[in-house]
This record gives sequence, C-alpha cells and structure tokens, in this order.
Amino acid sequence: MPTSTNFKQVNDTYGHPAGDAALQEAARRMRLALRPYDRMGRYGGEEFLIVAAGCDSNQTMALAERIRSAMSVEPVKNQSDEIHVTVSLGIAIHGGQVGADATALIAAADKALYRAKKAGRNRVEC
Repeated sequence: MPTSTNFKQVNDTYGHPAGDAALQEAARRMRLALRPYDRMGRYGGEEFLIVAAGCDSNQTMALAERIRSAMSVEPVKNQSDEIHVTVSLGIAIHGGQVGADATALIAAADKALYRAKKAGRNRVEC
C-alpha cells in the first residue's frame, strides 16, 4: 500500500505549486461528495470548513466518511508522480440549540481534527 502524504510534505517534497494543485484537487473531490446545498470554504492553510445543514450525527459521519474516502481512493497526479494524499476530519454537530455559537462549533471541530491527526490521520473524529 502506498504511503500517504500530508500537505506539508507535498510542499516540502514537490514544491508549493504541487501543494496548491493538491489542495485544489482536494477541494474538487470534497465538493463532489457534498449535497448541492452544503457549503464549503478554505478556512486556512490546508484546512477547509464545511457547513452541512440539517444533518444528524449519523448523516454527518457518513458525509465525512465520503469525503475521507474520496481523497484516499485515488492519488493526486503531479507531472509524472502520483501523490497519495489523505484527509483527517474533525466534525462538530450543532444539534439545533437556540443561540449556538459558531465560534464554539468551530473550536469543537478543530479539537476533533487534532484528535484525528494525533490518532494516526486519515480518519474522522467527532
């Protein structure tokens, strides 16, 4: 099985143009996994933020798994090289509480993301 590469390693090994291309391909694959009314944007560096309205925890985990799988199923092509990139996902679920704070949701998702990275990457944590 090929070794997966994180985005910092792509930049360090293949250069920033390859890193940019890998980010663009990641965004394309994520968009394909989303529903038409979900929203996605680059949050910073190699991090993306997705808002998937109306999802319960099972639906959110299924969406995150579709995204994770979409990245790991096929390498990103860089000239003659194939770069095996995976994603780690941290999710937070709103749950419909009145007055839920977007900042708190993002912080919860960020904590889950770091748990996913610490647990070995290429995984989903909630």
